[in-house]
Amino acid sequence: MLINDMLINRNFRLLWAGQALSLVGDYAFDTALLLWVSTELLHGEAYAPTVTAGLLMTMYIAGIVVAPLAGTLVDRWHKQRTMLRSELFRAAVITGVALLTFSPTGSLPPLVLPLCLGGALALTAAAAQLFRASRFVMISDVVPAEQHGQAFSYTQTASALAGMAGPAAAAPLVMTFGVRWVLVFDALTYLVSYGAIRAVHYDEPERVAHSQAPDGHAPTERPRVRRELLSAARLLFGNRTLRTILTAAVLMTAGTGALNTLEVYFVPENLHASPSWFGTLEALFGAGTAVGALLGGRLGDRAGHTRVFQGSVLLFGLLLVAYSRATGILTAATVSLLFGLALGALNAVSSPLIIQQSPRDHLGRIMSVFDPIAQLASLASVALSGVLAGTVLDGFHGHWAGVDFGRIDVIFLAGGVCTVATGVYTLFALRPAVAPTTPPPLIPSGSPPGVRDESFPAHRSGDQAG
Repeated sequence: MLINDMLINRNFRLLWAGQALSLVGDYAFDTALLLWVSTELLHGEAYAPTVTAGLLMTMYIAGIVVAPLAGTLVDRWHKQRTMLRSELFRAAVITGVALLTFSPTGSLPPLVLPLCLGGALALTAAAAQLFRASRFVMISDVVPAEQHGQAFSYTQTASALAGMAGPAAAAPLVMTFGVRWVLVFDALTYLVSYGAIRAVHYDEPERVAHSQAPDGHAPTERPRVRRELLSAARLLFGNRTLRTILTAAVLMTAGTGALNTLEVYFVPENLHASPSWFGTLEALFGAGTAVGALLGGRLGDRAGHTRVFQGSVLLFGLLLVAYSRATGILTAATVSLLFGLALGALNAVSSPLIIQQSPRDHLGRIMSVFDPIAQLASLASVALSGVLAGTVLDGFHGHWAGVDFGRIDVIFLAGGVCTVATGVYTLFALRPAVAPTTPPPLIPSGSPPGVRDESFPAHRSGDQAG
């Protein structure tokens, strides 16, 4: 029974396999790239950390800049063909970089390869936005609505497992065979993913905007990108559930951003353990995320995605507060596993919630507005927490109500309190979203202003973003 549930149907199985293969290659490539730049390409160079940071920022910025346009184009284009072209494009880009790495040592100026790598990261990150948005809509089409939570829980699980398998495989591959073969492996994963996606039997539902304009007549021109994005923004901010999900995602970055940036320092300073334990905590978090995604999606389909969303936000905040007071590695390991469970469940139920509250014809654009805002908030949180720990709170030691505070745990505590407050906010903001309703109506592209909450009735099942 469980195996049948996991398979759902042939089309989803192929999409899931394509996603998993691409992600394993991506994670292996990212890890191999960092190792290669630091240990071989620019080893011993004072500017190496700056180049590494620049490569990562190039990837993030490209994704954020391209996301709005990608969502608009995906709503216009055939989803399966867009995914196939994205995979071929990424395979070609990575293959080009791999060929450069076969150049004889010293034949290229020192910064040529880093610049080419930066360009490759930017191009693949841009193509990934088209791929992700298309896959999001395709899954909503090929999976029955009552199994959306289950389907997206499997996609989150694939991401979590790839996040563990890719980096774990990258280090020995780089040390044994060199980075060029990791690049070749990454390109091959895109090609295998292309084959899996091509095998999906998918009939694109007709796009409303292409057949009928708001006045009932055939449209004379396609809406402009700017107008379509404004339409998606009105839908996103005009719907209470979607607005709450986005607000929660932004506010929660106060905690997740601090964890991502400062946990490596928290281990020796607060847990009084070897920095090597950081990897163990990350592995436990990844394992918890995979299990949480599986459980959260199934629970959301049965008990309501909104309830799972609300409970996961609250649980994550309470765990972060508890983590800030941890002084031993055993406690930290337990909380890290629970962290993953909460965040995995949260991610699994968020996508079904967005689908429930969004017209299918606007899904790509809504995600193209949602994702950049959440990513910008995350980048801001990472930067702010790093600056606070390294400047204002450097050397900080406080004592209040019989409890000692240091520079890292006080930031974690603040993030935890903010996340708990966010959870309480969702309890009230999403309280009406428990009555069953019909799906939201399709709205033509370039929809008129003034879209209100009433246009997107609340749904029985709990909701979350993602």
